[in-house]
Amino acid sequence: MATKLLKAAVALAAAGAMVSMAACSSDGGGGDAATDGSDITIGYSGYTVSNPFFAGILEGLERGAEETGATLISTNANGDPNQQVTDVENLITQGVDYIAINPADGKAIIPAVKAADAAGIPVIALADSIGTDVTFTISQNHVEAGKMAAEEIVAFLEEKNGEPKGKVVNIQGLAGSPAATDRDKGFLEVMEQYPDVDIVATADGGWDTAVSNEVMNDILQAQPEIDAVFAANGAEAVGVSRAIESAGRFVPVGEDGHIYVIGIDGPKPAIENIRAGIQDAEISQQPITMSEEAVRLIVKLAKGEEVEKNVEWPSMLLTRDNLESPEVQEYGIWADEID
Repeated sequence: MATKLLKAAVALAAAGAMVSMAACSSDGGGGDAATDGSDITIGYSGYTVSNPFFAGILEGLERGAEETGATLISTNANGDPNQQVTDVENLITQGVDYIAINPADGKAIIPAVKAADAAGIPVIALADSIGTDVTFTISQNHVEAGKMAAEEIVAFLEEKNGEPKGKVVNIQGLAGSPAATDRDKGFLEVMEQYPDVDIVATADGGWDTAVSNEVMNDILQAQPEIDAVFAANGAEAVGVSRAIESAGRFVPVGEDGHIYVIGIDGPKPAIENIRAGIQDAEISQQPITMSEEAVRLIVKLAKGEEVEKNVEWPSMLLTRDNLESPEVQEYGIWADEID
């Protein structure tokens, strides 16, 4: 289970702001196309900030706005797709120059995206895809992240049982989220290659620790034998681990009888569990540096430079064995920067 990097890791800075307008100015001059965004207003429509990963997106946007001098207007839909549509409409009314969206629902947000397009406002999909044309998307490859997680589970089962066989639980992400759909797709594509791996239960964890804890409690009662759990994000993985402990079935990582748990995103509670030997791994996608770079790319667009239509952000496998490695330290453990 060696460290895996989907592409060359890029460690670049980020941007963001919260529910009200924040004007950020750079103390350098010169009008450099990569840094001078002082005449640009970026609207951000956030899905939520209650989950650490999404708080990381906002942190990155704030850093990027400070670096480039852009003005940032940020909204928080609190997980409500209808509210997010309203938020985007309000950003259009305020006359922002660009709108970055982390969608609660990739389809529900389409009318708002089309309204922005009609108003001449470019839209950027941030950390997830949107089901219509946008100016550019910057995101982890969620299908590949699901595959990476599945491959780690297969490696664990091979080590435990001498061959890829065992009983696995699939805690999916929030229904309607393209990232959840893609991660599940990647996970299942790998699992389908191993007929002796039995997915004994599947449930929607809602990107939420409490929800995942509840559904995993039910699964543990119904399933006396579980070898491994795939959680579609780190908050869910934390809920899964709590349920395993509450059920009296926790055994530390590396010991006989341990239930393997892997999540995606790499939030602080999950990283703390990895360090403590409670959880096995996370597939991180670094929301802070990704969002920082999104702001830089928006500034480049504003200066007439070309930006790739799909910017794939690299993923990194994090385990207790590699957290202090040079590769991971260069990539960055964003959880250590967000409470």
